[in-house]
Amino acid sequence: MAAAVAAFTAWRRTVAGRRALADLTSDQLKDIGCQEVPRPTFFVRVGVGLMTDLMSMR
Repeated sequence: MAAAVAAFTAWRRTVAGRRALADLTSDQLKDIGCQEVPRPTFFVRVGVGLMTDLMSMR
């Protein structure tokens, strides 16, 4: 039981730390000595002719 409580507490601290860093600006992060927090970026690469092929499948 103690291990579960310790794991949960560590998880909560990690989440709280990430949220606090996410709210800071890049200048504030530099002031405290952290690099910018990598933000997840999502992108889709569309190959040449892919949209044409997909539209022709309709």
